[in-house]
Amino acid sequence: MLFLGWDIGGANTKAVALHTNIKGEVENYESLSVFFPVWQHSLSELPLLLAQVRDKLCKGRNPYSVGVTMTAELSDAYQTKREGVNHILESVEQAFPETNIWVVDVEANLLDLSEARRNPLRVAAANWAASAWMVGRHVKDCFLVDVGSTTTDIIPVVGGKPSTVGKTDTERLISGELVYTGALRTVIPAIVGRIPVWGRECRVSSEKFALSADVHLILKNIGEEEYSCETADGRSKTVEHSLARLARVVCADTDMLRREEIYKIAQYIYQCQLDQIKEALLQVAAKNPTINRVVVAGMGRIFLARRAAEAAGFKEIIDLGQLIGDKAATMSTAYAMALMVASPEKKQ
Repeated sequence: MLFLGWDIGGANTKAVALHTNIKGEVENYESLSVFFPVWQHSLSELPLLLAQVRDKLCKGRNPYSVGVTMTAELSDAYQTKREGVNHILESVEQAFPETNIWVVDVEANLLDLSEARRNPLRVAAANWAASAWMVGRHVKDCFLVDVGSTTTDIIPVVGGKPSTVGKTDTERLISGELVYTGALRTVIPAIVGRIPVWGRECRVSSEKFALSADVHLILKNIGEEEYSCETADGRSKTVEHSLARLARVVCADTDMLRREEIYKIAQYIYQCQLDQIKEALLQVAAKNPTINRVVVAGMGRIFLARRAAEAAGFKEIIDLGQLIGDKAATMSTAYAMALMVASPEKKQ
């Protein structure tokens, strides 16, 4: 049987097609991630994108069930989250008019379309609940630290279930369970306000001159092929152009700063980003003192999540890639959604 899981984000839309055998066991899966910033497109383009991804993954087959989670409703393409949720669900329905569609809520429950539309804030940005549910099948008590391109989720899992203080994005920002820092799309002023330059502290420009992707490309945490978002200046995704972009953060250029000096700037920003995640993890851990394990997920799971967890003092750190495979761990939410709609205990 074929099941399809969606993680429809504001910048990236991800999907996983999960194939199961007659016993319901996972045989294999295929995945696809598309950079699709919804605020740069007309609303009519989203159902077309979903149909294109569907055709590539399903190859003419109709999935038995489709599972959906989303974060795109926060995009300023929509006036309110309610509007965003409804449009995203309408787009999915257009792409799958004859398929059972389920939407995960903040309690890791599956809702049908009508119930999801009646309760838009229950399904808005509930992606973390799906990932935590999946992790809980493998590790009953842990902190899930999931670092994607844009954000970091820090989710307590207790008894195999997500156990957060916050449910909405705003509540989770307050509780430390959501940090708006990620491996690719974070602007540098959101990470640091001052940077050491020429032996003194230098304030940073608040312009969108460079992204966290530039930092991680310079430091070889990612390769050019993993720099999957657009660059801040529209130039290419090379180390040389990343060095130039990063120099602009302190209103300089590659004539004014030596390569070694820009490299030190990248190292400093990287450390500050690790500190952001570490501080939030310690905030969440203070409310859950009996949990001593961390599961790391997402594209930044090794060079951000693991390093931050180590800095926070955790000794037992589990790479989700070792439990479900590297590709699935990078696209953990879409994989979790496919697994959720394929699981007997979640069937409605």
